[in-house]
Amino acid sequence: MASDPLLATLLDVRSLFDPGSALTLTLRGALDALGQRSSVAWVALAEPDGGLVIEQVLGERTSELPELSVGAGQGLTGNVFERAAVHWVDEYVAASSITHEFDSVIEAERIRRMIAAPLSVDNAVLGVLSVGSRDFGVFGDRVISDVEQLARRASNALAIARAARANATAAALAERRRVSEELHDGVGALLFSLVSRTERLQRRIGETEVGLEVGALQEELAEVSTMVRTLVSGWHQSATDDVCAEVTGIVDDFERRTGFDVLALFLGRVPRLDAARMQAVTRFVGIALSNVERHSKASRVTVTVSGLPGQVAVAVFNDGPAPAYLVPGVGLGGAEERIARLGGSLDHQGDDNVGFTVRARIPV
Repeated sequence: MASDPLLATLLDVRSLFDPGSALTLTLRGALDALGQRSSVAWVALAEPDGGLVIEQVLGERTSELPELSVGAGQGLTGNVFERAAVHWVDEYVAASSITHEFDSVIEAERIRRMIAAPLSVDNAVLGVLSVGSRDFGVFGDRVISDVEQLARRASNALAIARAARANATAAALAERRRVSEELHDGVGALLFSLVSRTERLQRRIGETEVGLEVGALQEELAEVSTMVRTLVSGWHQSATDDVCAEVTGIVDDFERRTGFDVLALFLGRVPRLDAARMQAVTRFVGIALSNVERHSKASRVTVTVSGLPGQVAVAVFNDGPAPAYLVPGVGLGGAEERIARLGGSLDHQGDDNVGFTVRARIPV
């Protein structure tokens, strides 16, 4: 086994951008560590509700393990997820250090002893690697070390794959915004001009046959203009439920356009959002950044998205002086109304010596 888990991951191109391949390689390594014929291994990944779901299994003898939901703290897998530390039991059904919601599943698989390690990146637990042996015995230091190393390798692979996917999604969203803006600024403006000109022309021609033709053309142009506005509006709406990718794209666009130094932070388990909540978040971030550009003397901006129990919180901070007073304009006022309709709230705080923050909280 390679001494550097990150290097081993990078050298195996199958696991670079495909988390499924990375997890399969990890499970094969786990079975090799304990013995292929007498072992079973699985990876459970974190869910937005705070629990886990077993995503991949190798060596199973029943159909009970795949897609099994595991709550935080439940069994050995849930215990390791909650504690974020490796743990093992040499007699699963008799172990007092774990709960026993899944004893029937473990017994059906004939598992005698089991070891599990967290898949962690930057103090966030993404999931758990669990390995069970159908033989009696105890886990030696070599096996424990191998499982920990496999878990670190899988963690790095997951982080690389997720970062690559997030970057690709953010790039696609940025390109969609660029195209929609070009449609709005170019085609939309041209259509508006044509509609205005045909209106003036019809008034000059009057009720002649040519005038009727011009009137029909005017109606068709107005219909096309409406179609373009609908298309642009649809493209401005989110095509993904990944708020991290959406906010990253908005921040990147803002940095490129304005030259501001902007840091995007994502804390906790940020949930997937429905279309209404995604639109509220992205409009709020866009308007708050626009206000920084137009009204602030800041040199640094931070956008923070936090996954909190029952809500998502979004804060936009700048290190410029706080305004003497804040009168929400059409932009920020509209964002506040949209957030309020979802049961959320918007507030702000500032200090000349600290900076200014505007914050939105939206229930999920």
